[in-house]
Amino acid sequence: MTANGKSSISLLATAAVVVLFGILMHQIASRLVSDRLESAVLRASEAANQDLTQLFVNDLYDAIEPAVRLSANINKQNDALSNEEYERINGRIREFMLGTDFLKIKLYNLHGTTLYSSDPNQLGADYSGNNGFIAAMRGGSYSVSELRSEFGGYSGVVYDRDVVSSYVPVRRSIDGSNSAGRIIGVAEIYVDRTDEMEAVRAAASELSFMLALAMFLALVLMVGVIWYLSLSMTERYIRGAEAIQEQGIHAGEKE
Repeated sequence: MTANGKSSISLLATAAVVVLFGILMHQIASRLVSDRLESAVLRASEAANQDLTQLFVNDLYDAIEPAVRLSANINKQNDALSNEEYERINGRIREFMLGTDFLKIKLYNLHGTTLYSSDPNQLGADYSGNNGFIAAMRGGSYSVSELRSEFGGYSGVVYDRDVVSSYVPVRRSIDGSNSAGRIIGVAEIYVDRTDEMEAVRAAASELSFMLALAMFLALVLMVGVIWYLSLSMTERYIRGAEAIQEQGIHAGEKE
């Protein structure tokens, strides 16, 4: 193989490596941006759920406290509601949530027992080993985002929704405030973030397209450069071969 051929193959191999590297970086960058945007939506939703929990305690808890009876004393926990208590609490909470993008709320006592849920089939379920419940019991918050094909909320059943659920500590002090009170339970709040998540996916798709376009233009430029270099080397090779041939002819004439 001639030196010219080897150089062309080397250039093509370099171009292939660069293209593969570009594709890999495109995938990584697109995924990173999408994850960052989704994380921002998740954090904003968690903050909103924390605010809702505080509003819930401030505006509604006094009305349902006689039935719920959440307590900071681990040995004095209410583990179940009567049917009458459940219906009354459920009605008040539904009124509280109506017209918002908050889909559902669940209340757990300090044992992790589901004391209230809009779905009565979930009452009494044990969440003591749940990571979100554990985080809230330690004073923090814990949120996850899921795409639900079907979800039953206060406004009825919704389909194909991005739902963010947050576990938030419920605090209550002796004077009735909740800003710095002791933890008396945990609230799990579900909020619809479909519009925000769709906007994130649209932005990620747009970025992915722009990156792909930039890669394509870079590839076109690279192919042009490789073609030019290959052509230049071919011309130099031909000129060199012609020069050698002419030198041979001149040498033969002298003889």
